[in-house]
Amino acid sequence: MDDPATLTTYDAPPRSTATLDDPEVARVDGEVLQPGAAVGRYVVMTHVGAGGMGRVYAAFDPELDRKVALKLLRAEHDDEVGRSRLVGEARALAMLAHPHVVTVFDVGVVDDQVFMAMEYVQGSTLREVLASGPRRWRDVLPLLVPVAEGLVAIHAAGLVHRDLKPDNVMRGSDGRVRVMDFGLVRASPRVATDEATTGDATKSPATVLTRTGARMGTPAYMAPEQWRGEATDARTDQFAYCVMLWEALYGERPFAGATIAGLERAVLAGQRREPPRGRGVPRWLRRVCARGL
Repeated sequence: MDDPATLTTYDAPPRSTATLDDPEVARVDGEVLQPGAAVGRYVVMTHVGAGGMGRVYAAFDPELDRKVALKLLRAEHDDEVGRSRLVGEARALAMLAHPHVVTVFDVGVVDDQVFMAMEYVQGSTLREVLASGPRRWRDVLPLLVPVAEGLVAIHAAGLVHRDLKPDNVMRGSDGRVRVMDFGLVRASPRVATDEATTGDATKSPATVLTRTGARMGTPAYMAPEQWRGEATDARTDQFAYCVMLWEALYGERPFAGATIAGLERAVLAGQRREPPRGRGVPRWLRRVCARGL
């Protein structure tokens, strides 16, 4: 089953009984591109992974003689308007130049599908780094402070990540930490719709899970406004960031819930766990986490 920390998109009903280990998740339709397939000028090398918003490939750019990460994105509305919006937001990312945000080289549309060509980062995700062993708070901050700096740049560009989690942060082999995976990025502010609670159950899962107004994100890191299907802004990413920071400091997330519904109740009620003793985290740092949440 999928780890709840790695889930990308979902649209659970208000009284969902699904567990965090077994939610309904959108899957990408279509065949996996084979090595040698062309996407514009890019040549696919290998399939890296997939989520509710698209597939990622390692690819080669023959014009600039470099390896790139190629992400094929699914537009929320499978039409010209949806694709144009997604291209516009991807281009805004491409204009970003920050050491702690993965570089977007190129965006475009091929066969009605939006793609992004990004910097290929060899390294480990933040989740993998933290899983390698317990760390003191002084060791955690050099990993998490760069993430905050990258978020500031993303927000300054008028964008919201909407799916910040340890799996979407990479520490490269060069030691540099980068925010990555912009499958759910949206311009801010986002206008919510009533579709979040009145979706047509006859639509395909992919359509329902990616429509405007749907609750999107990773449950363990979703802010209250995401649970409610409301507009998202920079504070949405701040919430997810502080969940990550709390998790890195204390070895557990601040909100408990054996099911999606239980987690939702805890987040909406602001019912945080008491942090475990013996971690040596100073009070000022705990107050920073609490304020951000």
